[in-house]
Order: sequence, then structure tokens, then C-alpha cells
Amino acid sequence: MYWDLRQSFPFYGAYHSDWRNQLIHVLFVPAIFSTSLRFASSVQLGWGVSLSDLTALLYGLSFLKMEFVAGLLYLPFVFGMHYFGTTVLKDHLHFAIALHVSGWLCQFFGHYIEGRRPALFDDLPRALHAAVFFVWLEVLFFFGYKPQLKTELENAVVAYQRKNFGRK
Repeated sequence: MYWDLRQSFPFYGAYHSDWRNQLIHVLFVPAIFSTSLRFASSVQLGWGVSLSDLTALLYGLSFLKMEFVAGLLYLPFVFGMHYFGTTVLKDHLHFAIALHVSGWLCQFFGHYIEGRRPALFDDLPRALHAAVFFVWLEVLFFFGYKPQLKTELENAVVAYQRKNFGRK
């Protein structure tokens, strides 16, 4: 279910209809993902592989499954966030913590603006996975990527909102 774009996007999109909230998420979800990868790099799984490495790989592969072309275009960014988190932030733990906390605070402020609680309160695992790809798709759609898919997903968001929130 998490790796099905037509289920995850409407779920996550239903909580992010306000353009200001979307913009905040586009800016801060990558910061949170990068810093999370920084923290996960401390967990070694063996054979020189960390939890961060495995997470970035699984996210990247799952995005390919969800929407192949968008996932392929996003892979350099996913591995760029991995590099930033595990290499650039490696010796800057205090900065990573500050960036992580600031990112979360900004996102909660975005939900305050929107007047809707965050998706993570309803399905934490799906929200944590969907957020990283959702922001990328929003950027792609802004630049004209697959207008038919955008329309289909926007209609699915509205239907999800009506079913689950009783309003648009």
C-alpha cells in the first residue's frame, strides 16, 4: 500500500492542499530526510552498510516502483540527500539536530496555516514514506510533468478528503 502511488499520494495530499503548507514541505521534508539519514548512519548493520544506506536505497527503489520516470529523476536527489546527511553533516551533529527540529517546527506551522493536522498522526509509516516522494511530485507537477497524472491524483485527493474529512 505504501508503494502504490494512487493510494499514498491521495492519502498524503489530502493533508496538504494549501500552497503555503506544500511549499513549507517542499523545503523542509528534504532537510528532515537528510538529517534523519545522518542520524541513521550511526546504526551499522554490518559489511560496511548503515541503516542510512539501506533506508536511502529502499526509498529510492520504492519511488521507482511508485512512478518509474519520476523515481528515476529523483534518484540523484535521494542519494544527494544521503551524501549530505552522511558526509556533510557527519561532523556537525548539533547543526543536524537544529535543522531537523527546525524542519519539523516549520511543517507543524504549515499545518497550522492549513488548519489540518499532519498526516503522520493518522498513519506514521505511510506519512514518513509518502512525504519524501510527495514533495518531489509537487515540484515536477509545478513544472508540467505528466498533466494527466497530476489531474488524476488531484481528483483522488479531493475524493479522499470528501470520504475521510467530509469536505474538500
